[in-house]
Amino acid sequence: MLPIQQRPVIHEYGEKLDASIKAYSLEESIAEKLRAILQHAEMLKQRGWSRSRARDFYDLWRIFQLYEARLQLDEFHLLLSRKCTIRQVTFNGSDDFFPPTMMSYAERTWKNWLGPLVTDLPPFELAVRELRPRIAALL
Repeated sequence: MLPIQQRPVIHEYGEKLDASIKAYSLEESIAEKLRAILQHAEMLKQRGWSRSRARDFYDLWRIFQLYEARLQLDEFHLLLSRKCTIRQVTFNGSDDFFPPTMMSYAERTWKNWLGPLVTDLPPFELAVRELRPRIAALL
């Protein structure tokens, strides 16, 4: 829904890589991850299981940690609402993005799913504690 951006490839390997790719804006990535959380919360209610959203919670936390100052979030509520309408999910407030059953599963899978991929993985509790007020502020 937002313009695609040309972004440099960032990697932590020793050699120089001068390349760029087309990517979503950070704002659209945040909206997509929040929409996916709502969609999976609905699936969890309907069928009693869903894939862990640990990665989405970590990615959101990381985006805010690294890029919060440059995010343009003035119209974010409208963007998120449009994305949710398309996928037929709704939210009433920030607690809807942290349903207890989903959070319990994300906490149990946090280290197993993310530990092999993320050096210096923060504790689940810290990431969620810091993420909650940021999500509330978006709405």
